[in-house]
Amino acid sequence: MDILDVLAGEHGVFYGQFDDLERTLPLATAAEEVQVQAALLGAAVEAHSALEDDLVFTAVEPHLDAGSPDVRGLRMMHEEIADGFGRVRAARDLDTAREEFAGVIGLARQHFLGEETFLFPKARTLLTDETRAALGATWADRRGVMRAFGMWR
Repeated sequence: MDILDVLAGEHGVFYGQFDDLERTLPLATAAEEVQVQAALLGAAVEAHSALEDDLVFTAVEPHLDAGSPDVRGLRMMHEEIADGFGRVRAARDLDTAREEFAGVIGLARQHFLGEETFLFPKARTLLTDETRAALGATWADRRGVMRAFGMWR
């Protein structure tokens, strides 16, 4: 399976989570509630980001100009998203926790859009089908996904 399709599919799961969290965030009655929700989402988003960094960004960078600002900017956004989750953890009151969490969700949405409109289409032209499939297999191994029916080689 193509790594780009897999990662875009993960984005789809996150979009549903973002929608639900944005809908329920105003109902939270304590900073700790927001922090628990953020911790769950943060663990998943940060694991996803690490896979993108290790697999796609690393594979695409040699094909772009040295220090491509586009990939560098996306990597920096991964760091900013992680920092945002840290600010939610550090929040001492409900309003600050809500504000920080809403901000990190918005930043993640913006980041995903950048990947889906720029990076993934560019990577599809720069990386061969075989490379993308091999990266998909690495994704499956790291995620612990069973590779049945020859989907990942």
